[in-house]
Amino acid sequence: MDQRSTDELIDRYVVPFYLDMMGTNALRYGPPLIPALAELSGDASPADVIALLQDSWRPRVMGAWYAIRVGGPDVCAAVLQALATSRGSLDAPSLTTAAVVLNGPGAVEALQQYFTEDQAQGWGAGGVTAAAADYLRRHHQVATPLPLPTDSDRDTFTALIDIARRLQAA
Repeated sequence: MDQRSTDELIDRYVVPFYLDMMGTNALRYGPPLIPALAELSGDASPADVIALLQDSWRPRVMGAWYAIRVGGPDVCAAVLQALATSRGSLDAPSLTTAAVVLNGPGAVEALQQYFTEDQAQGWGAGGVTAAAADYLRRHHQVATPLPLPTDSDRDTFTALIDIARRLQAA
């Protein structure tokens, strides 16, 4: 298949879903969308997903969710880069989730980069990022300087991981 234009990618993969999947909206609106996201991700090439991850926050949100199903080394690296350069709570939760699901302990550096900027800028997703690092501590025995999350942030991240796992299995 020929490479799609950015506008085509956004129209097909982003516009129908990003409002429901941005920030932590996926917790409320994501579960019913899993079948549609799984179907579309089957049509998305790694190059498509990478292009989304290299764009602005809206495409990054959806690129993260599609990355969970598309996978592969280049996609995994693009997720880490997108997370490390995220600028806020609209795309950071989905990127954090994808980074942990796809890269496991390899996500620590990107989590730390994002967390440091989030705290300095007050973007609002530091808690979910701390919960992601805590998840890696608990499940992969990874050392990280990020603080322990609140119970609420831990519950939020656990729910995001659940959505990601359901998407992978769909």
